[in-house]
Amino acid sequence: MVKSKTNNQKTKQPVPAKGGSASGGNQSPRPPVVVVLGHIDHGKTSLLDAIRKTQVAAKEAGGITQKIGAYQVETSGRKITFIDTPGHEAFSKMRERGARVADVAVLVVAANDGVKPQTVEAIAHAKAAEIPLVVAINKVDLASPQDITKVKGQLVKEGVVVEDQGGESPAVAVSATTGQGVPELLEMIGLVADLLELKSDPAGELEAIVIESSLSSQQGPLATLVVKKGTLKVGDPIFAGAVAGKVKALIDDRSQRLTGANPGDPVQVLGFSAVPAVGATVSSQESVVSSRAEEPSRPTDQLTKQPDNQTTSLNVILRADTQGSLEAIEAALAGLGTEVKRINPLLKSVGPIADSDIRLAAVSKGVVLGFNVPVGSSAQRLADDLGVGVRSFTIIYELLEVAEKLLSGAQVLEEEKKAPEAEVLATFTLHSGDVVAGVRVLNGKIKYRDRINVFRGAPTREAVGVPTEASGAGEEGPVHEGRIRGLKVGKDEVQEAKAGQEAGILIKPDFEFKKGDRIVVI
Repeated sequence: MVKSKTNNQKTKQPVPAKGGSASGGNQSPRPPVVVVLGHIDHGKTSLLDAIRKTQVAAKEAGGITQKIGAYQVETSGRKITFIDTPGHEAFSKMRERGARVADVAVLVVAANDGVKPQTVEAIAHAKAAEIPLVVAINKVDLASPQDITKVKGQLVKEGVVVEDQGGESPAVAVSATTGQGVPELLEMIGLVADLLELKSDPAGELEAIVIESSLSSQQGPLATLVVKKGTLKVGDPIFAGAVAGKVKALIDDRSQRLTGANPGDPVQVLGFSAVPAVGATVSSQESVVSSRAEEPSRPTDQLTKQPDNQTTSLNVILRADTQGSLEAIEAALAGLGTEVKRINPLLKSVGPIADSDIRLAAVSKGVVLGFNVPVGSSAQRLADDLGVGVRSFTIIYELLEVAEKLLSGAQVLEEEKKAPEAEVLATFTLHSGDVVAGVRVLNGKIKYRDRINVFRGAPTREAVGVPTEASGAGEEGPVHEGRIRGLKVGKDEVQEAKAGQEAGILIKPDFEFKKGDRIVVI
């Protein structure tokens, strides 16, 4: 890499494959693109910072990095690109649009804390992406060898078996604080990448993925891209869906201006006319992008239709009210499959069905099945938008019947309707002392004298007006079962309230509703 004396830009030239030229359409090795996933506070950001600082220390003085959402390091003569995303949620949002941006996932697990709910989600996202997993057991400076062994045992329960226990996933003990194990982790990522034989044609048609975008008051729209194919150069026309532009500047994570970026390189781009969407595909030809990046991937509703006869498994995100219920349902589902077709529980957890479950189902072309848990209204809207099948049951055998029919490809829910639901927006106390819930009907019809369950724990941010964490989201399962004794729309007593209407609901004996409660007809 040579610095130009005239414009202080770094020049990157495509390197043709051995025995050919770049113009001949030859495939050349490219750097692997790595995403780091894991539970909150287990050290993902600290580990990325440790890798970045190690590289800066090895470079010339003053080579301070800037965070553009991705960066590249060099180890043992090879380059590795890291995506510095907020977490697996952002990773899934990219994949919803069909952006297969990462080649390898690094799962960070704290040795002194073990496998946690977001660890399990991260594993599920890596499996859905069908990319190899490298385990980084972090904070070993605060843990004992027994803690590390315990973590490996916990990972086995989640379907991740590390190499020293006979599995396929390499595991490296690291400390982001002291730097212990960081060189070994980079070396392991390189070995995994070697097995993938990653290649791309630098002279081919440009394809890049937007991994981060923002609007700068001084520079205008900014977007960080990872180049997948071709070469991106200053002056090139660029298209990302409806957003177009011309590359005015290319900047790397060390604030150096570049003249070009090759496959596998991360680069910040100035020149878009507007802020492009995260996950959008960028091309130098408008016609190519319009069919790819403008329209997100929309999986078919897997609760009503199987993809095709070639499907060998049904990916299921499973939610239940208790750990006991979850284990019982998982065991029962395992007995439904055959050697040809089977149910693959991609994620199993306790608690209400959330947006993250819908996103995971979307990218894995799976379904979300729940038992005795509510479906958040925002999760339901997201499922409708993405074409994801989601349903919660109150009887286990009904869940198993539906799962079995789905596995056989039957269209089992075409004529079935979701249970009517309403969400509590406010509460009022009458002169009599009775408490009335002011609700919005989310779907179906809620009728006078209906038997209902009241769920608490997955309120909608829009309806409640406060963060979910502040609304008792830790509670699970129905908190009350009763019958509607009074129903009003406006000042009028009515027999039913329809989807979209706001109504007042009275239950006797007295029950203390809370804002954000979900009322489900049973």
